[in-house]
Amino acid sequence: MKLVVVSIIAFIVVLHTIPLLAQEITGNIEGRIVDQAGEPVAFANVNVSSPSLQGMRGMMSTADGHFGIFKLPVGVYTVRISHVSYHEATYEDVAVRLGRTTTLGEIRLTLKVHEVPAVVVTEERKLIDPTSTAIGVNLSAEQFKELPLDRNYQNITTLLPHANESFFGDGVNFAGSTGQENKYFIDGVETTDPHMGITGTTLPYNFLQELEVKTGGYEAEYRSSLGGIVNVISRSGGNEFHGQAFGFFVNNELTGTTRHSFMDPPTGDFANYDVGLSLGGPIKRDKLWFFAAYNPSFVIENVNIPGIGFHEDKSITHIFAGKLTWRATNKTNLDFTITGDPRKREAVEDIAAYGVVSLENPDPSLGEHTTGGINLLVNGRHLFSDKFFLEAAVSRVTRRQKIEASTERGRNEVVFVDRETGIASGGYSGFGPSDAYSAQMTANAKATLILGKHMLKTGLEYRDSRLDFANDLIIIERYDDSTYTETIILSRPGTVHNRIPSAFIQESWRITDRIRINAGFRWDGQYLIDTNGDVAQKITDQYQPRIGFVYQPGELGSQKIFGSFGRFYQELHLELSNRAHTDRSVFSVTEFDHDPRVDPTGGTVSLAFSGEIHPEVEGLDGQHYDEFTLGYERQVGNRFTLGARGIYRTLREGIEDGFVEDIGDFRYGNPGKGYLSDFPEMKREYTALELTAQMFGGARYNARASYVLSRNYGNYPGLIGLPNLEQFELVESMKNAEGLLDNDRTHVFKLSGSYRPGFGFAAGASFTWQRRPDAVHMGSELPVCVRSSPCS
Repeated sequence: MKLVVVSIIAFIVVLHTIPLLAQEITGNIEGRIVDQAGEPVAFANVNVSSPSLQGMRGMMSTADGHFGIFKLPVGVYTVRISHVSYHEATYEDVAVRLGRTTTLGEIRLTLKVHEVPAVVVTEERKLIDPTSTAIGVNLSAEQFKELPLDRNYQNITTLLPHANESFFGDGVNFAGSTGQENKYFIDGVETTDPHMGITGTTLPYNFLQELEVKTGGYEAEYRSSLGGIVNVISRSGGNEFHGQAFGFFVNNELTGTTRHSFMDPPTGDFANYDVGLSLGGPIKRDKLWFFAAYNPSFVIENVNIPGIGFHEDKSITHIFAGKLTWRATNKTNLDFTITGDPRKREAVEDIAAYGVVSLENPDPSLGEHTTGGINLLVNGRHLFSDKFFLEAAVSRVTRRQKIEASTERGRNEVVFVDRETGIASGGYSGFGPSDAYSAQMTANAKATLILGKHMLKTGLEYRDSRLDFANDLIIIERYDDSTYTETIILSRPGTVHNRIPSAFIQESWRITDRIRINAGFRWDGQYLIDTNGDVAQKITDQYQPRIGFVYQPGELGSQKIFGSFGRFYQELHLELSNRAHTDRSVFSVTEFDHDPRVDPTGGTVSLAFSGEIHPEVEGLDGQHYDEFTLGYERQVGNRFTLGARGIYRTLREGIEDGFVEDIGDFRYGNPGKGYLSDFPEMKREYTALELTAQMFGGARYNARASYVLSRNYGNYPGLIGLPNLEQFELVESMKNAEGLLDNDRTHVFKLSGSYRPGFGFAAGASFTWQRRPDAVHMGSELPVCVRSSPCS
């Protein structure tokens, strides 16, 4: 008991300084025990064991025969059921999935007066979660490790329904949203970059045990996003030592012609390779386990510099993961996790955005990037009883994006662009030097109480997302012999925050064995802090009701009809505060009648302003959508499932910045209200029908197929992040802007599978076919076109 008290005190101390668990890292097993007449069997002993579990867990069935063992590490379990009056029953190879409940259905026991052998069940398995309305998919390592995939786990999601690759370089688009509207979690901790909302920490799939994707219908305990939620858990140690060595190599000789994002510069030969090692095992059996992995990754590519020729762009990423799993007491478990992906890149920048057609010297294109980050986590679970348990976690997530010149000339000279010839020369041009360091600190605690047919959960969370930033850019341009300009864009060092308190309460009520209602309520606040340390903007009315139902017709655990309604908010990225809540920026344009590199005097300032902290927008609504879902899922035999789901998402409010003529400057707000009342209200509606089929063959074979018919309609595609694609900047740009959005994918069919016949051989394949309109109209009746779908 003393150790438990010490652990709890340690949690409380750390909670004041670092962040907490936000997604599930465990799963559950449930079932109902009856006799041969179908009557419930009370006080039966249910015990579970697994290579993933330290020691053994158990409980007794209730008066109505039900049992549920919760917060189990993901893995394959053996379930033993015994009673003084009945023969023992054993279920083997029971898979506990990430964030899911595995049901054993009705378990019939035989009285000991009958002479029958002990029952051992190995083939029968339930593949449907009878408790959840969430729309999403789980993939175990056995299901994705044999497939031809990119190395980063984030790309695995493109195998799944509603997850489509983007042509704009913003990552995977889920359910009509854009890549900057997703959230990524590793071992329960969000690793999404809080600055821009881009994908977070890179990990190879070799480090992972399971991946979970949620695209909708989830409960109030989960922090939401406008896109998808991707949650993975890394591998753990065990009572036996295990490890692997792996390698990967690909170059342009081994691939087809790549279709790049339309902003990418021309490239030549390339090579991408990595090697990796991992090792896990016991420090003390059933008490303390370890896992460690390291995977250096190398990318080398020849990139064309106009007027110079090809130059090598190369990078190395040091990817690592480590975990300690400690069974502190029989009722207390602690996990200590570290992951990271620090990266160094000698980059060849594309400076086409400057209108440059050629370079006189290569230095304007040569930069050095320092990126990536490190994540630290401590999480714990304490079981007060079979019906009451507490979870807590602390973590620190850091990211860096530092850009600077890689050559001496690049550091010491300014970039010079001759507008008559389109030729650039001089120093580095890559919007640097700049340095953005973000740290996300979150803390939460969650309690679960089971009272008969009711499972009650409540939790609190506090998050502090911080951005330290600075950048400096000077560019000199020549228009003719007597016309030069010098443009200075400067951000002095500053810090902004978004502080987010959250709370939720929810109930899962098993009305009967066939009907379950999940209902909950969540609240999130946002307090954006400016560079002076003051609250610059508050959003405090983010109330989120969520409700769903599950009905099981026929044999329990074999099929379900389910539906849900929910409201889902997503917090603002710190880029908004970086623009609107700082007074550290300076912008100026100075005109000269001579070359200012020769004589910096005698210029006339034609444009100059300093950044200001924008006034708070009263009544600002957070960005959110409402969602309705309805679905049916059925198990066929022991290895197949079929499903059909309908989704309707409608964006209720968004936040953008636009030019306000009365002020003569940009202001952020809700389009159609306040400062932006001249703009149309944001609209984005995603309507989809999803059909799925899955085959589960364990370690030997797996396959899945899906078809999604969808429409993504409105005037707001989402947070894309490319400067020339920002929406709602000018009222005129929003004329005729409503229609099918550029990431609409009307028809998408996907098929993937793997087979391992034995003798060390394995094969896997994946196929995607999608169709979208040839052009979509976005403002001023100008079509937006992409390489895969050119405009005629």
